[in-house]
Amino acid sequence: MNTSAVARLLNVSHSTIQRWVTQLNMEVERNQLGHYQFSDEDIALLRKIQDQLNEGIILQKVSISDKKIRKASIQKHSEPDKEHDQLLERVTRLENGLKTKADDVVSYQLLQHRSEMEDMHKLVKKLEARIEALETPMGQPFDYLLAAEEAAATKKTKKRPFIKMIFGNRKNDSSSWSTAESD
Repeated sequence: MNTSAVARLLNVSHSTIQRWVTQLNMEVERNQLGHYQFSDEDIALLRKIQDQLNEGIILQKVSISDKKIRKASIQKHSEPDKEHDQLLERVTRLENGLKTKADDVVSYQLLQHRSEMEDMHKLVKKLEARIEALETPMGQPFDYLLAAEEAAATKKTKKRPFIKMIFGNRKNDSSSWSTAESD
């Protein structure tokens, strides 16, 4: 029986069966895939283990008089198969192909970036020429125009009080009124 069938028979999970086998170092046969194959003796031994656990004994203290010692079985391959060699060769070719493709992609990207950089450099040159042409309108250097604008911006204008703006200056206003009255 396999692990799942024994687990159903004993009404426990398959991981519980695997834990019992591992911790108690039981020798259990394995199939080609490495799965446990339990004999009738193994199942009887597992029932004894389950009975002791149901009585309250912890797994580390469970004793089995006719316990088998588990032995590891290692399958040795006499020679690597021809298919295995072909598969390794194919994987190697694929890896080399991927490296070549990656190098080609990087080279293409570098060429694209270089082309874009050259285009940007040409555009910068055109912009510099245009700025230089705009800086000297009618023979005046651009710095002179900038200095004149800065001077005009920093020139302080005298603020007149709000009431004076409304009523004006009395001396000037009275003379203008008096000349208006005489007319």
